[in-house]
Amino acid sequence: MKTFTEIILRIADRYGVHHVFPDFLEMAVCALSLGAKEDHYLKIVSKYKPPEVQMLSDAFASLVMEMDDHGYGLKDILGDFFMEHISHGHNGQFFTPQPICDMMAIITDTSGVGKTVADCACGSGRTLLAAAKVSRLNSFYGADIDRTCCLMALINLCLNGMTGEVAWMDSLSNRFYGGWQIAIHPDQPVSYIREIKEDESILVLRILESKQEQLPETSKTVEVQPTLWDHWTF
Repeated sequence: MKTFTEIILRIADRYGVHHVFPDFLEMAVCALSLGAKEDHYLKIVSKYKPPEVQMLSDAFASLVMEMDDHGYGLKDILGDFFMEHISHGHNGQFFTPQPICDMMAIITDTSGVGKTVADCACGSGRTLLAAAKVSRLNSFYGADIDRTCCLMALINLCLNGMTGEVAWMDSLSNRFYGGWQIAIHPDQPVSYIREIKEDESILVLRILESKQEQLPETSKTVEVQPTLWDHWTF
């Protein structure tokens, strides 16, 4: 079987890599949503001919096998492809080298059970993957302003059996555009993806102003709900 990169680039000869790669990511997220995104999947797949649809399916199979990395898992195939064939460093999108991510995970001590590991500019999620090498028995949360990066991180977490959330948002301005939860299916022992709204996101900072209209503006109190970024790991 051809590699993931070979298959995607083969289809890209006709449509362009900047169209095929995002479409592949969207289709993969649909496939991992256990039937909840079938309409969106069919809309995307309608752009391709039947042999090309089969090639996209083969690309997904190759991706899973390459990510397995001979049983070690947690290999960022998508992030490597993105940097080499999509971003080329534009917009400062140089992902942290994997050995640095691994070192950060070790010295930050992400070992144990039930910890919260978060990255407010997660890219393809490789720092979260590095933390999972230390312990998968934690919850993993990532946010990024680039939707393509969010989809890569989402697929990486789900296919590696990690749970948590990925938010498409501006972490500096606290502006939320979309989000997904990765959870264990209630009926099957597999991770799956569920799209969430802003009020379901754990990553969004919520500020509630008291409505004391009789008081001067400067006297109004502002209550800030604790947010995950108060103690994010990376």
